[in-house]
Amino acid sequence: MFCCVKLREIVYLDYAATTPCDSRVLEEMLPYFCDIFGNPNSMHHFGVTALDAVDAARIKVKTLINANFEEVVFTSGATEANKIATIRVMKALRKSAGKQCFITLATEHKSVLDCADYLKRDGVDVELLPVGTDGLLDLNLLADSVKDTTGLLSFCLVNNETGAKQDAKKITEICHERGVLVHTDATQAFGKIQLDVKELGVDFLSASGHKIYGPKGVGVLYCESANARFVRTPGANRDVEFGIRSGTVPIPVCVGMGKAAELALSELSQNLAHVQTLRNRFISGITGQLDEIYINGSPEHNYPGIVNISFRGCEGEAIMMEAKHIAVSSGSACTSNKLTISHALAAMNIPADIAQSSIRTSIGKQTTEAEIDLAIDELVTATKKLRAISPIWDIIQSGSSVDDVFKRRGFQ
Repeated sequence: MFCCVKLREIVYLDYAATTPCDSRVLEEMLPYFCDIFGNPNSMHHFGVTALDAVDAARIKVKTLINANFEEVVFTSGATEANKIATIRVMKALRKSAGKQCFITLATEHKSVLDCADYLKRDGVDVELLPVGTDGLLDLNLLADSVKDTTGLLSFCLVNNETGAKQDAKKITEICHERGVLVHTDATQAFGKIQLDVKELGVDFLSASGHKIYGPKGVGVLYCESANARFVRTPGANRDVEFGIRSGTVPIPVCVGMGKAAELALSELSQNLAHVQTLRNRFISGITGQLDEIYINGSPEHNYPGIVNISFRGCEGEAIMMEAKHIAVSSGSACTSNKLTISHALAAMNIPADIAQSSIRTSIGKQTTEAEIDLAIDELVTATKKLRAISPIWDIIQSGSSVDDVFKRRGFQ
């Protein structure tokens, strides 16, 4: 099923970062590199054949999220889609309606926070809303934060670090009641949980191909028909991605995105059940052997494939280095002159000593029980070894506060 099927020496548990390309996706793509190579903008047979392939891929994507054909725009990835749906929309709203305020969450993906920084430098009133310790947005806070000048809210449907899943439908209802458009970064939700843009009511949605066992270099932007005018480029060819994105459409990766979406839809229920089962096995295996273990994010409202787990008394990077046979991501980052913790965990008000001890594990449809068991053994062994030499763990065990220690060490 996958390109790499031999037993790996290192267990891959970083599926939120990227996924291996499904062999069925690759097989679908291959003819469009050499045999069916036409430019879809050409009027001859080769161009028409290529255009048919793009249309077929677009239909598969729109079916996955219950969109209309003309509402699905192929992009180079979710980052580009996020930029179009935030920067371009806010510029259009400022010009057409005098809307000066953009709202997003403090836990957003860096690609959206970068857009927020750009908008702020451009004179937009940007507000970063806090979240609770479970990573969820307080809907009353949202209602109180929306102003007459608010044009757009952007939020991550499933957080890329914690897996916390926002109530997209209620968020959208609150915003629409106040005349505010809504964009959701659905990169970690697309193809993994049931998504119906009509039911959610969002105006814009971003997703990426390589998160669902498709190729890198392709994503989609869903633009609700009535609001597509806010993202069209003046003078752009309306025949190319509906005037929203220019350039020659990359046929092979669009075909791959379509196939990945088709497979995601057909396998969604079984994949979701699979990762839920392995999540439960992983968490119970760790917590059954270690104390002071924390699962960051909402225990009820989440995508189960992402588990952000803290091993108090250790540092995330140290655990990663010690657990050499698993590939995971760290919830903290280290620079040359100071230590910082994940901006998402900081925004959730997770204590510094817990936040800096976090790692993100993410489970995929290829993950096996044996791999989860190996990961449990690796992480338990690593934690016990690191705690045995950790002065922080000694302080925790003594019952003393570690807050002052972390302030002195420069954690923010």
